[in-house]
Amino acid sequence: MRLHYFRPTGTYDGFTGGSYSGGVAGMGGPVGGSALVGGAGGLAMMGGATRGNVGAVSGHVVMHGGSGGCYGSPVHLTSRLMGSGVYGSGSSYMDGGLGGGVAVEANPGCGLGTATADTSCCVGGPETQCGGIGSACLESAGNMVTTTLWSHVGRGRGGYSMLPSYHYVGEGAGSYSKDVIVTPYGCRVKPCCIFLITLLALLPLLYCLLKPKCGGPIGPACETPSPAPVGPFAECTIWGDPHIRTFDGRRSDYYSAGEYWIVKSPQLWIQARYLPTKMTNGLAVAKILAVGGPVLKNGTLRISPTVTTWNGAPVLTAFPSSYSVPNVLDMKYDSTGVLLQKGRSGRPKHVVHTKVFDGSQEGIMIQVNRWTEAAEGEYINAKISMQAIPGMDGHCGNFNGISSDDDRLLVRQRVGKTGVEQGPMFLFDVKTPVTTANRPDINDCPPPTLEAAKTDCKAKYGSFIPPMFCLQDYCFAGQAIALQG
Repeated sequence: MRLHYFRPTGTYDGFTGGSYSGGVAGMGGPVGGSALVGGAGGLAMMGGATRGNVGAVSGHVVMHGGSGGCYGSPVHLTSRLMGSGVYGSGSSYMDGGLGGGVAVEANPGCGLGTATADTSCCVGGPETQCGGIGSACLESAGNMVTTTLWSHVGRGRGGYSMLPSYHYVGEGAGSYSKDVIVTPYGCRVKPCCIFLITLLALLPLLYCLLKPKCGGPIGPACETPSPAPVGPFAECTIWGDPHIRTFDGRRSDYYSAGEYWIVKSPQLWIQARYLPTKMTNGLAVAKILAVGGPVLKNGTLRISPTVTTWNGAPVLTAFPSSYSVPNVLDMKYDSTGVLLQKGRSGRPKHVVHTKVFDGSQEGIMIQVNRWTEAAEGEYINAKISMQAIPGMDGHCGNFNGISSDDDRLLVRQRVGKTGVEQGPMFLFDVKTPVTTANRPDINDCPPPTLEAAKTDCKAKYGSFIPPMFCLQDYCFAGQAIALQG
């Protein structure tokens, strides 16, 4: 290294960097001297300063980027602290390379198979960071590296020794440093997530293909089919005001208004609404038959003298007509069918036929004859043909082969005296009061007494149907009270 001094307050302008091709090291002149240094592809410089015998004024530095730089441009700096030698031994050390500038450093592989240095496929742009929930499938695409100018960080400790001329003996611990700013450059999709995204897009299709008809974690609950009936096949008939012939052949008479169980079982629910008409003198007749329960998939069928509904919607609106619910029931409305009540011969018939699928070959057959003559009022007759269901009971009896236990009073003890309770099994919209205030229920009259009451009341009032008040007085107040006057 050679130093050439021109003037007491002049500059040292003839020394070079301490390393080859972008070397480093240098110092300023004695007083306010300036030094110019430039290696090939590098840079090294620092304003020197003398102190002690010579003086202490910081010099000026001019830095030039070498030919190997990409983003740098010549930058002028001024040293901020004196060196520590007699002639200002190097106050700082600067490595060769780029000047201040910005570079984009891509992380290897940018998402979908592009080149390692490609950042164009990344989500976002400069200063976009990956984080939060998105970090599960996003990773950093790269960084923007910004190199700033040198900044003062402390007094240096040069690595020079006194000789007739100065020689480079080691790297100084300069009192200057440069800041490097790293900024994330966007996010990219992790390769493993490409498969997951594709799978998510296919989930609806896979759900449709793999969904079971029932059962499993994603299928609806499977319905347990009702066991096919294996008992005897018989019929129960309802007619008049109303009279009932049970499955076991016992006749019983029910006269009170209300909604009552005709067939009550775990699988099949059949209920009837009893109300009086203008020709029955207060005695009830069957007005509506309702059918429901699990065997009908919890649907509700109602048949009245004028309207038939399935789950509240009118069906069989024309005459004749038909209606069906697959695997549940078949219906038709026509003029065929046996008469269920005496005195109906020669009158036009309007009959609703229903077959309920219960797993047996015969099914549950229900025939309803409609009567709508103005002089009589509207009412229905009904016939139910089916096999016995274990545990069944109601006004049609318990179908156990023993007719004596189908007595009205015994049936009322088993299924209740106030009709069907309101709740999930109630097949009507509104419950009818069963008894009138301060009047006894005619259904509690012993059968022998009621039969005598009907005969005597008919004779007294000369009517085909005895008045309800006469029957009630006869049953609960006695024959003399009922027939007096």
